Amino acid sequence: MSYEEVFKKLQEKYTIEEIADAMMIPAELTEEEEQASREALRQLRLKLQRERTEAEKIYYDMLRLRFLIEDYLKEKAFSPEKTFGKYLAEYIHAIRKTKKSFSEDIGIHYTRLSRILHDKEEPNLALMYRLEKHSGQLIPAILWWKLMIRKQEHQIRKDEATRIAEGRKVKNALESQKPA
Repeated sequence: MSYEEVFKKLQEKYTIEEIADAMMIPAELTEEEEQASREALRQLRLKLQRERTEAEKIYYDMLRLRFLIEDYLKEKAFSPEKTFGKYLAEYIHAIRKTKKSFSEDIGIHYTRLSRILHDKEEPNLALMYRLEKHSGQLIPAILWWKLMIRKQEHQIRKDEATRIAEGRKVKNALESQKPA
């Protein structure tokens, strides 16, 4: 059905003003007009981007990071490139702080922060709460926690050697049989 046919059907029920208020009717543009329209929109976006304050840039970068975290957590598989430490490094970059300054902001020693960033040490729940507070609640503690758990879940699923070694230390294990 063409736009004209749709418009005629709508005119049977609504006034032109009601249609205009309620609908977004696409313009049929020539290739040159469409190209010019795209370029004008691109120029406007660039202008708005240049006029952003530093606080707005930080806010938008933090929102972007939150959406990246949420998207990753929706995925089923663990990715070694998307660990807690990597996202925390991205957060520090987004807020335009040095690691030293950030470690002071959240009240942990710089070397501990470095170990967490390089996935040599697991963060605790207290750090999750601090990150939530530091981000102005924009990135909730539960998202940070789920990032850390994703890696641990992967380790539990894949580390058969440790499972066997630790299983050897168990005495009087229950047999998993269905009761009769």
